[in-house]
Amino acid sequence: MATAPDLHDAITPQHSAIAPANADAGTTSGTIAAVLEPFDGVDQASQHTAEAENQYPTGAKFYSILLSIAVLLVLGGLDASIVATAVPAITDHFHTVADVGWYSVAFRLPLCAFQFFFGKLYKLFSIKRIMLVSQGIFLLGSLLCATAVSSKMFVLGRALTGFAAASIVAGAFTLLTLTLPLRLRPVYTGMFGAIECVAVIAAPVLGGILTQKLSWRWCFWINLPLGVPPIIIMAIFFSDPRESPAKDMTWSAIFKQLDLLGTVAFVPAITCLFLALSWAGAKYAFDSPIVLCLYAAFALLLALFVWDQHRKQDAATLPPRIFKQRSIVAGFIFSFCCSASNNVVEYYMPSYFQVVRGYSPAKSGYMMIPILIGFLVGMLVHGSGVSLTGYYTPFMLFGSILMPLATGLITTWNPASSLAELIAYSLLAGFSYAIGYQGPQSAVQTVLSDADGPLGLSVVLFAQHFGPALSVSMAQTIFTNRLTVNLREEVPGLHPKAIENLGLGEIVSHIGRDKMKQVLLGIDRSIVEVWYLPLGLTCASMIGSLMMEWRSVKEKKN
Repeated sequence: MATAPDLHDAITPQHSAIAPANADAGTTSGTIAAVLEPFDGVDQASQHTAEAENQYPTGAKFYSILLSIAVLLVLGGLDASIVATAVPAITDHFHTVADVGWYSVAFRLPLCAFQFFFGKLYKLFSIKRIMLVSQGIFLLGSLLCATAVSSKMFVLGRALTGFAAASIVAGAFTLLTLTLPLRLRPVYTGMFGAIECVAVIAAPVLGGILTQKLSWRWCFWINLPLGVPPIIIMAIFFSDPRESPAKDMTWSAIFKQLDLLGTVAFVPAITCLFLALSWAGAKYAFDSPIVLCLYAAFALLLALFVWDQHRKQDAATLPPRIFKQRSIVAGFIFSFCCSASNNVVEYYMPSYFQVVRGYSPAKSGYMMIPILIGFLVGMLVHGSGVSLTGYYTPFMLFGSILMPLATGLITTWNPASSLAELIAYSLLAGFSYAIGYQGPQSAVQTVLSDADGPLGLSVVLFAQHFGPALSVSMAQTIFTNRLTVNLREEVPGLHPKAIENLGLGEIVSHIGRDKMKQVLLGIDRSIVEVWYLPLGLTCASMIGSLMMEWRSVKEKKN
């Protein structure tokens, strides 16, 4: 995830607002000019600032809007990871393990696929209307998940919430810029970034408690009472600060600005890729015509998207000049590998704790706390270290060395592993994933101009969402394949369809208590073999670390 200061830099051109565009760090002309400026000029500037700040909401209206933004970020943080501890119960209810990966992918796929599209919408249309519609779609998706009568209906609900979250998260930080004057934004964006982080940390624990005490459905029912107040507050208190630019534009001009060709090519391209990776080896053979056609469609649509971006150049959704910066490409590779590996490990941990170790859903949620604490400590070390030294590349290199070690230790888990090993390895994994996690965001702010900063940040944020969506989709295929093979080795004569149509918890009771040890060994081996995927991804993160330029955040950008 991007930290709040990074998002603040992305959405507020604070450098250009504070300093002259031609200021030079090597001269004192700017300082002399400031000293020689008449005092009435200072008074006029202060008066202008005061008048400018009068346009922002105050009093009850101000705090109501901030409260609604906080709730929206909490909802986004909870929905991203609350499903992890509920997966075993959900698979038992729907009697299938075939869709286990889609419970996460269905949320993350639209979250990353429509990120650039909503960025364009917020520039052209009413921010208030887009946010209200997005919140309504989010609640509809949550309602579908809570009332799902089939696994397919549940996946559809997750897809709707992911689509809406792509708009809500971006819109929430955009609202901050419309609610706060420039001088207050750093403090509040930092605070709201912390709120989102706490929500992510609390989600697995909350999901485990709700699943055990009430039902897994309450992981989604909870969104309804939390999501309605922000809609009411925003409808009453928030007003668009500007007229919609699209109001005076022709439809052809609007379509050109939205880059619909790029969106139409990009979204189906990655959807085809996810379907191919999910179905290959699980639903269809690796060389089946359907899988091969999906790969071909992905290649063609991706080529169309690249051609469209190259044709439009600076007017494109992703201007090609951004990728000419070595640090941006390096940051994409590192963020992709780091986020992808971290999410696969975290996603399958609750299933491991509940099925292999026999923990309750609530206890499996508590067992997620060490990896999340380690992540927070790693982010703190990175932030303070970069502030002190100015360099972010060493922390990325250290993370690329430490991540394979921590993930490798997790693959040694077995039903006899001690509680101390579970906690220590989880803590180390969280720390290793976070120690270099913010490096790419720091690189974006260092190597790009203020005008290109948001574009560079969008590339890094896309990598952070795209990596988990792709890796969890691949992990699903690995898990279902290996589970069938491993259980048939442990329990000869077991039919693959019998496994596919059972939940994780049901497998043990279906096969029989007398063979519980063999079944647990088969499930343990299957999950561990899934974790070989993040182990390889953590090793690949070294490519991004070594490619990253050695630049200091204390250097002045050209």
